[in-house]
Amino acid sequence: MTASSRRVTLVAAAIGLLLGLAVIAPWVRGGYLLLLDWVSGPNQTLTPGVYGLSGSALDAMPFRIMTQLLREMVGPAATAWIVILAYFPLAAAGASVAAGGSAWRRLGAALFMVCNPVVIDRVRVGHVAFLLGLALLPWLFAAALEARRRNKWFAVRPALWYALAISVSPHAAWLGLVVLAAVAFLPSPSWRDLVRTAQVVVAAGLVYSYALVLWLTNTPALRVTDADLQAYATRSGPGGVLLTVGSLHGFWRTAPEEAVRSMFAPVLAVVLLMVLVAGVVWGFRQLFVLEADRGAPLLAVTIVGLLLGAGITGPLGGVYRLAFDHLPLFEAMREQQKWVGLALLGYAVAFAAGVEWIALRLAGRSRALAVPMIGAPLVLAPALLWGLGGSISTSQYPVGWWAANLTMGRGAGLGLFLPWHAYQPFEFSGDRTIATPSNAFFDRSVLTSDAVELPGLRTDSTSLRTAYVDRLVADGGGGAFGRLIAPLGVEYVLLARTVEAQEYVWLDQQPDLQKVLETESMIVYRVLAQGTGRVVDRRLADYGQLLEAAASGALGTEAVTSGTGADGVASQRSGGLSKVSATAWNLEAGEPGWVVLPEEYSTGWQIAGRSGTPTLAGTIAFEVDGQAAMVEYAPWRLLLPATLGSFAVLLLLIAGGLVEHRKALSDRLTAKS
Repeated sequence: MTASSRRVTLVAAAIGLLLGLAVIAPWVRGGYLLLLDWVSGPNQTLTPGVYGLSGSALDAMPFRIMTQLLREMVGPAATAWIVILAYFPLAAAGASVAAGGSAWRRLGAALFMVCNPVVIDRVRVGHVAFLLGLALLPWLFAAALEARRRNKWFAVRPALWYALAISVSPHAAWLGLVVLAAVAFLPSPSWRDLVRTAQVVVAAGLVYSYALVLWLTNTPALRVTDADLQAYATRSGPGGVLLTVGSLHGFWRTAPEEAVRSMFAPVLAVVLLMVLVAGVVWGFRQLFVLEADRGAPLLAVTIVGLLLGAGITGPLGGVYRLAFDHLPLFEAMREQQKWVGLALLGYAVAFAAGVEWIALRLAGRSRALAVPMIGAPLVLAPALLWGLGGSISTSQYPVGWWAANLTMGRGAGLGLFLPWHAYQPFEFSGDRTIATPSNAFFDRSVLTSDAVELPGLRTDSTSLRTAYVDRLVADGGGGAFGRLIAPLGVEYVLLARTVEAQEYVWLDQQPDLQKVLETESMIVYRVLAQGTGRVVDRRLADYGQLLEAAASGALGTEAVTSGTGADGVASQRSGGLSKVSATAWNLEAGEPGWVVLPEEYSTGWQIAGRSGTPTLAGTIAFEVDGQAAMVEYAPWRLLLPATLGSFAVLLLLIAGGLVEHRKALSDRLTAKS
């Protein structure tokens, strides 16, 4: 990269930064950003998936850990918009580098990459990791293209960008793989191209070394099925699914009537679409004429992005289903429209190349006529800038939530959040549906539903605990709600006073719950029953028998496991168990018998290398002697060094990338002299 190219890259980054600042400007003035899948709160911390304790958050651990470090430095509220802001300069500078050519082409690509329907849709719902993964794709393409042009057997920088991308978003693994394959095979691959690409994939893949531990220890992940494909299918708008995807729309979260949104007026939409098509087609023609090794792979990734982005309702629907059923790890792409990120990269460069062709053929002052063409993406700016056209602002949590947090205080015991939904609207979020922000707000860990509740797909969770609470809530608490949730380690029940709060009036009828706080926005109940630690006795029962025993007062603290046998005696003993860390509990000496551990059942939880038995509540029961013991999550012993190893790989790739970059600069200077 020459000095002039570096200057253009910096200008592109500055343009992206200014645009990003205009997007997040209303969010920096205070409050918490609450989006569908990106919520913030005063006590946000690492998710259990980082420790391998949850199947819903096993991916992109480096990103999750680094985001938490950022929260520690600048606070959760600022982190929420800083990470979104990062997309804009990163994507703009990357598109500039990937485009190559004159400043006209490079700046045009930068602007297109940061101002388009994909960015608007994904910011709106808070798909921040996916956006950052997209921002790194142009850098990956540029690095792979340069390595091919230098005809190297091995290259560090493509591996670095690929590693960074998949560390942020698992979807980038597939998107990046298509980019790497396109650059390697088009046009006319050599053995060096194939060897180098394989080396890049293997080297970058080492940042997912912790995933091997998760796989070997049978850590449960989401249950992804054909129902997911249907629920997350690309939405088809007017003109069919290919036209929808071709206009960079089709996101499944968009209402059907907005699948291809009107850009202020239908006539303007048609005109802009025609300009886009003409610019992209002409731009690819120019790229093939001037730089076939840049144009051919970009055209390929664009076509792949459009066809796969159409998903199961597109021309390759059967192929997509086949890959989903048989290709390892392809279930990560259950939301098919995410493939459109590849088309976005191709569009950005090709459209800018078309603008460049016009600009370089205009002389003198008339060349300024090309500026509006570069700025064509800004027609979408009103829907993007100032918090997506003023549609999204930050929120303040109600006073009642703060009072509830103070009432519960800190402790190892859980809170249980109701209404029992993973996503729901709140008055303080402007009645927008968001991910229930309980664990981002409260000091205590809070058990919250993880059911997505989509048409045809109520849940893809593998959690036994939440499935148990599902049934209890559906049964109106089962007659002794406190006693039934005590084995989960729940000490408080929180009921947010949303529009559904009236459906939970049965809470006031539970004899083992005590109302300790009632405000306009939150009601808090204390669970009077105990049910964890050294409970000593055990009961064999099914769910119906459990509810019957609880309702009749015949259920105590005993460990309840599935089976048939003589009725157990209601135990009144518990305790002697304290949490040491996220992956360890200390069991004090006491009466021999059964211990209930209030953790999601997993064979990974062990005492002296011995796994426990699942309870009906989805927790773990151990039969123990009277001695003190430590209950540990054994996979963490392997997962911790594997995660540290992933960071070590990233650091090595960064160091190697810097060395390779300096060598490339030195070679250029030597060649010039």
